[in-house]
Amino acid sequence: MNGWIIYNGALRIKKNEKLVKKLKNDGQHMGIGLKLIKNNEIIPLYNNKGQLGLEGLNSNNKPDFIIFWDKDTYLAKHLEMMGYLVFNSSESIKNCDNKALMHLELGNSGIPMPRTMVSPFVYQDQNLKEEYYKKCFEYLGPTIILKETYGSFGMQVYKIETIEALKSKIDTLSNKQFIMQEAIRSSFGRDIRVNIIGDEVIGAMQRQSQGDFRANITLGGKASPWELSDNQRNVALKAHKALGLDFSGVDLLLDADDQPLLCEVNSNVNFLSFEVATGINYGEKILEYIKEKIESITH
Repeated sequence: MNGWIIYNGALRIKKNEKLVKKLKNDGQHMGIGLKLIKNNEIIPLYNNKGQLGLEGLNSNNKPDFIIFWDKDTYLAKHLEMMGYLVFNSSESIKNCDNKALMHLELGNSGIPMPRTMVSPFVYQDQNLKEEYYKKCFEYLGPTIILKETYGSFGMQVYKIETIEALKSKIDTLSNKQFIMQEAIRSSFGRDIRVNIIGDEVIGAMQRQSQGDFRANITLGGKASPWELSDNQRNVALKAHKALGLDFSGVDLLLDADDQPLLCEVNSNVNFLSFEVATGINYGEKILEYIKEKIESITH
């Protein structure tokens, strides 16, 4: 069995390349040949006969599967339409990558989430009225968490506490879309990452930061194993299944009673910190899942 791992060729974060290399080594130990391919090494083509093609790869040597460790949903869709078996699917990646879409997809699911507002769609600048800013604080409370709809590693998430600060931040975003949420103060600097494959919760870790309201490991958060309650487990699984994911990292916030609120769902989960914290080989479990799924399809 052989496969490709497609990952972002422009992302200048070393742990991303470390992760895919580790996944390749996991495959080697399991007798699965994996080839690492950067997304910008592939040229998707469309000819004048309405046919899809690829340049930059030997597409005659078709892999049994593709692990798509990127958010290039156009490329993922292109590969699916050419008949490649892609994990995760382009649709599930799209709905996780865009925070507004994720909340819309889960909006009628009954999954508990912080109160949320989605920005209006604009082309150049937001041009919002004073009443809009006032309504944001009326609905969301005295502290607002503003998130750009596209962002990773907690780097596009901001804490806003005044109308003036909200105006300034939205002005700097210009035509970028964003969501705003109520602040869950009991979870400042703390969240729970639940790693899931198929229909199974593989394990969870708590992430904690002493100096930031965001708990991301990239921003200095520390990881430790976490024993999930039944409610925490069920909320994470429900979100994972609703978004049609093969594997995911579900982030939960905790209210004052340690009851879960869904923060977000990650299709390209950085599992290296989870493996260190828990001793669970998440990479091998992904490959075991894919192998079983392919065998069930071919038999």
